[in-house]
Amino acid sequence: MLITSTTARLLALALALTAATAAQAGSALRVVRDPVTGELRGPTAAEAAAFAKAEAQLRASSRAKAPAKSGPTEIRYADGTVETKLTEDDMMFSVVSEDAEGKLNFDCLPAEQARKFVQAKAPASNTKAKASHAH
Repeated sequence: MLITSTTARLLALALALTAATAAQAGSALRVVRDPVTGELRGPTAAEAAAFAKAEAQLRASSRAKAPAKSGPTEIRYADGTVETKLTEDDMMFSVVSEDAEGKLNFDCLPAEQARKFVQAKAPASNTKAKASHAH
């Protein structure tokens, strides 16, 4: 496929627009009402930091208040449907590590063990570790 300079420029423009849109998407998910004008707008850096801090405190508080779990909760409906409420703690994660010889080792670990595995392996040595999708 022959790429002309015009095509290359169009591709570069499309990539730049996509990157700019992706960068704005995170802030576009939250709006605040300007106290002076009353208009809706994206949060300032200070407002975004305050939101992040409040969310972190709320997550920590809800974890501390959560009762000890005995397992997933089942909800049975009249039509026979069974719904199971799961959290990240109920999920298993695929974890792949590479040993010194370049051999890949695959493991399925609970969320907390996968998190510890990745934190222990990734920065400490040449061993590469990555947590993958939940399944």
